[in-house]
Amino acid sequence: MVKVLASLSALATAATAGSVTQLPESVTKLIDYSANPCDDFYQYACGSWYKNAVIPPYRTNTGTSTSKISIQNEAVLKKILSDNKPKLGEFYNSCLDTATLSSLGLTPLADSFKAIRSANTTLDLLVVAGELAKNGIPAFVDIKASADKKDSTKNALFGDQPPLSLPRSYYTTPSKWETIEAEYKVYIATVLQLAGYTAEQAAAAVPVIIRFEQTLAGVALRKLEEMEAAVSPYTALTYYQLDQKYPLLIGSWLKGNGFNVRDDCGGSNDWVGLTALTYFEKAEALLTNTTLDDLRTIVEYKLIHASSTHLTPNFRTANWNLFGKKINGEKVEPTREKFCVAEVETTVGELLGQYFLDAVWSADTAK
Repeated sequence: MVKVLASLSALATAATAGSVTQLPESVTKLIDYSANPCDDFYQYACGSWYKNAVIPPYRTNTGTSTSKISIQNEAVLKKILSDNKPKLGEFYNSCLDTATLSSLGLTPLADSFKAIRSANTTLDLLVVAGELAKNGIPAFVDIKASADKKDSTKNALFGDQPPLSLPRSYYTTPSKWETIEAEYKVYIATVLQLAGYTAEQAAAAVPVIIRFEQTLAGVALRKLEEMEAAVSPYTALTYYQLDQKYPLLIGSWLKGNGFNVRDDCGGSNDWVGLTALTYFEKAEALLTNTTLDDLRTIVEYKLIHASSTHLTPNFRTANWNLFGKKINGEKVEPTREKFCVAEVETTVGELLGQYFLDAVWSADTAK
């Protein structure tokens, strides 16, 4: 899906301010003077721009305000990164170094694969999945620290459902699933084979992964339910209680992240807040009823999928073909430079932000 967006704020402001004898060129070049603003104000205000607007092939939309600002900001960020600032330059240049990425191959994931394949029980495997969550690999539950809704002066741990590989509606709406099914199967098979699976092994793994994800999506909260849960009272359960009630789903995560789940070791802050308990109960049952071999395949796929944009260029292209091209409607895969600028913003954004302010905000700016 592609979008063309235009802002009427400048003309709306002018309209409410009274008589305006002269508009800046940045506004007048947007206007379609052949249109009557009383009949179609949008056409009058933005018609000329809309007629000539071109969506860049690496974007899914364009506009008169945010897109322009984004392009201007990109130029500033590229200048900052080209100056090879401490830490920023090292991170950015390492991201650009696809030759090293290609030579490393799957080496960065070797220890994780070994741990997954060495697990002898479902619990052992899910403890490994909990450990992987430390590195941003989604487990089967998402536990994060945030302000306590009952006492905003304190932080506490809260559990939530983890993100699915695809937006939930693709799994639960047959008409949407039909639009993505073939490409998603290709994506799964491609990244598994890039990770060392044979074609036969990948073909066998695809239905296992999809069946599990569809089932999990079926018990996951809908968007409205998520919003309601976010403002609903939570149930606080101690680490011990969670390990007893949800040993595979949450107990494994707690153990994998170094929390003590023994009954006699809990302190006053040793609890996790949960809402929408039905989801956790159904997810626990799903893990209980899934075989160890199938779960091993699913955890390996979670690891590969979550790492795909940071491995060799072939992995990143496979990811873009599905998520960038098919789902988001991009025409051209973003260059490595654009990808790495975005990675810098995401990973070390606070440091980058300070250099950005230094570049665009001088002592005279505030005058």
